[in-house]
Amino acid sequence: MPGNESIPSTKYRNLSQNWRTFSALFTFFAIVLAVLYTFHLRPFDFVLVDITYLYLLIALFLPLCFLYIPASKKAPKDKIPWYDIVLIVLSIAAPAYFIFLEYEILALGWEAGAPTIPWLLSIVLWALVLESGRRSGGPSFAIIILFFSVYPLFSGEAPGFLWAPSVSFHHLASFHSFSEESIMGIPLHVFGRLFFGFMVFAVILQSFGAGKFFNDIALAWVGKTKAGNAKVAIIASGFFSSISGAPIANVMTTGAFTIPAMKKEGIPAHFAAAVEATASSGGALMPPVMGAAAFIMAEFLGVPYADVAIAAAVPSILYFLCLYAQIDSYGKRIGLVPQKITIEIPPIWLSMMRNMHILLSFILLLFVLFFLQLAAQGAWIATLSVILLAQFRKETRLDFKGAVKMFEDIGRVMGELMGIMGPVGMIIGSLILTGIAYSLPNEIVNLAGGNVFLLLMFGAIASFILGMGVTISACYIFLAIVLAPGLVDFGFDPMAVHLFILYCGMMSYITPPVALTAFAAATISGSDPMKTGFTAMKLGIAKYILPFVFILSPALLLRGPAIENFLVIVTSASGLVVISGALEGYFWGLGNLKFPTRIVLFAAGLLIAIPTLSTDLIGGAVFLIVFITGYVLRGKENFLTIPVRD
Repeated sequence: MPGNESIPSTKYRNLSQNWRTFSALFTFFAIVLAVLYTFHLRPFDFVLVDITYLYLLIALFLPLCFLYIPASKKAPKDKIPWYDIVLIVLSIAAPAYFIFLEYEILALGWEAGAPTIPWLLSIVLWALVLESGRRSGGPSFAIIILFFSVYPLFSGEAPGFLWAPSVSFHHLASFHSFSEESIMGIPLHVFGRLFFGFMVFAVILQSFGAGKFFNDIALAWVGKTKAGNAKVAIIASGFFSSISGAPIANVMTTGAFTIPAMKKEGIPAHFAAAVEATASSGGALMPPVMGAAAFIMAEFLGVPYADVAIAAAVPSILYFLCLYAQIDSYGKRIGLVPQKITIEIPPIWLSMMRNMHILLSFILLLFVLFFLQLAAQGAWIATLSVILLAQFRKETRLDFKGAVKMFEDIGRVMGELMGIMGPVGMIIGSLILTGIAYSLPNEIVNLAGGNVFLLLMFGAIASFILGMGVTISACYIFLAIVLAPGLVDFGFDPMAVHLFILYCGMMSYITPPVALTAFAAATISGSDPMKTGFTAMKLGIAKYILPFVFILSPALLLRGPAIENFLVIVTSASGLVVISGALEGYFWGLGNLKFPTRIVLFAAGLLIAIPTLSTDLIGGAVFLIVFITGYVLRGKENFLTIPVRD
């Protein structure tokens, strides 16, 4: 019965039936509103104005953030305390009041200063958005957003290039709530026009059995190979995370099954957790959905979302190729044997037949997205198709109880996302209001002194540090404003620059001391979090290499001549495979490697991956010398490999 597969709820409240119904109704109304808006079906005047539509979404989803996410770990999870009821009422009332003032907001310039009552409510909305950010993104995120939201008040006291004329509190509160460049800015616009539909599609797919479908396909495909359960985790987690765009949620969902299966196979707990964390964080870089940052990227670049998805496809595939190769190499080095599958797994063709509603909706989504170029409408069309197709089989047919649970799950996800989108918008608003958004990119380029390598390292380090403290969307938006223009002006391809920032920001998900996905997986496996994090770094090595490859050669993003695209893809893939074997200590055809051999092969793989002819030739020559020598001496005591039986 659909609705049995739910999103993880460990951080959320367990609501009573009345509150669940409240959540489902709000979500249903928001979906109807979004469909009317997206397809330009406008039976009501209020749907005509973008800002009114966004205020409605805030009024419908911001209350769900306070409904589902407790104020603290000590707050009750089985009931709604009085202060959260107050926040719920205020988060409905304030934006609902603004809906009736659309003319005054747009025509009378309230963003520079609103009348008393709207201004007081703008302060309320500002405070509500900050609190929703704290609950959704955590304390570090809240501190950063608070700093940026009040920065224009004291920017006149800031040193050097951070200086800008200060503004009054009255002006700032009005700007945050009424300007289309702050709370109502790019993140919320993208959420309302594009990402909302894709997240509904992702949650509904999960409700109709997508998780089990991906897992069954992966088991049938690689379940009987060495380290089969780890490979299943890669494929299943990658697929699911690619449509959810939520690495941590994916770890908590699929990791509950994949990590125990890997441990049972003989894989150490820390390694099993690292595999799941690396696969889940990589899925957020994999089309068709990726995550909110990818949709915001399309807005910044002024291109269709399909262009971003196409550009991101090859690097994401190479990321999973590298991870898969490492798992295979690791399994052979430690001598894992294929496991017997104790549960009945249907053949791939049968799984596909049973889940035709999922498969066909995916195909339809890709067709609408890439051929018809209708990104906003595509997700809703695919969502409707999966619901209708599911009704043809008794096992997947939706009943009333399942529908309520499905809308509740959607509301839970959207409430948390609304708690992120509004606060992130204030970063943009403050930087635009002060003018820093226009001056900082040039200052960063000047700081690098015209050195390409130094400029890229500044970008990578800044992305990584920001990624540790805030959500990937906030990290991406900040750097898209303050760093991307400078890199583009330096001569780099705009698409490559924005994907570079996204990849570098995602590094923090598997890199200590934060390593959010690795630490989440460690709680499931019972392993040491730091050890898990460092293992995830090794397994996710492609995430540290690929950004530098495609920013130096956009051909990896399919943005060059066909022959150049082909050569860069081949050399990058070859280099990553060589690096995979070197890192795990086993190379196919050679056996287990001695430590000096691993270092030489790692260096050779890195040279092959670098997109220049000279490094390709040098790295390829070194690899061939090592491989041929090792193959000739294979099975004998030698200086390159350890004699073992394959």
